[in-house]
Amino acid sequence: MKKLKLSLLLSMLALALAACDDYEEYIKDNEFTAVYFGTQKPLRTIVAYDEMKFKVGVTLAGRRDNKQDEWATFEVDPSLLTNTSFKLLPKEYYTLSDENRMVIPAGKFIGDVTVTLNKAAFTSDPLAHTNTYALPLRLKETSVDSILLGKLDLDGGVLTPAKDYTVLVVKYISPLHGVYYHKGTQRKLDNAGNVTEETVYSTTDLSKNQTWNLTTLALNEVETSGAGTFVTTTVNNVKNSFGLKLIRNADNTVTIEKAAGSKVTILQSSGTYDATKREFNLEYRFTANGSTYSVTDQLILRQAPELDLRFEEWQ
Repeated sequence: MKKLKLSLLLSMLALALAACDDYEEYIKDNEFTAVYFGTQKPLRTIVAYDEMKFKVGVTLAGRRDNKQDEWATFEVDPSLLTNTSFKLLPKEYYTLSDENRMVIPAGKFIGDVTVTLNKAAFTSDPLAHTNTYALPLRLKETSVDSILLGKLDLDGGVLTPAKDYTVLVVKYISPLHGVYYHKGTQRKLDNAGNVTEETVYSTTDLSKNQTWNLTTLALNEVETSGAGTFVTTTVNNVKNSFGLKLIRNADNTVTIEKAAGSKVTILQSSGTYDATKREFNLEYRFTANGSTYSVTDQLILRQAPELDLRFEEWQ
């Protein structure tokens, strides 16, 4: 019995010593350091406020504690767009806080540059709100041991993927873009203009109202996901649209038009946009499915559009 206990104690001691050795290895720096781009296919969506900027950067690996400034140089490499559908982001659309160098400050593990978009030029381009333009960056040199270039086997197969580049696709969305609570009244009219049916869609608790998605068409233009009680649907990749185009004018009046492919025909309309409350107040008359309707709508933004954005990668 004593021999068994002694054997167990010795085994536990050996395990403890091995664990200590593993921990010592864990808290040490790696033998080599490297820099790399964390993702090769980022998709950045920027809300077109007055200031349109974002950061792109590299990560330092191989150290648990970075005690000194490090750097990596980069270049814009259009060849990275070969075999993609993207166009090179025109130089006049952006500026970089540093044209070719990212600094990783002591105590940090990320080094970046700021990309500032030229709002007037970028948002004037009708393609800029789609996945069209890309900023392709490739790492060239670094103050640390290496850049993660990736490895291939003898047959050319990928053993470890290259992380020395990133193809950054960038687009904008209108400040009017987003999810809106939809409240209002729809009246069905006969040929004489008399009301034959009335539908009210409004609740006191704002969060319990139905919602519409307003999607970007241009800087001050969005498309709704319906008209009155009619809602756009897509079945088997076939879109059945009842969308409206809302155009915010300089004086915050709103022009309402039929969206491309929509089954509604606008007969008359008026509207306003409250930039402080971020809500639309609309009145419009339209025909759909052979009937005429008169609608009074209020659209109230659920939350700022940037709060709906998430990390994305292009496919």
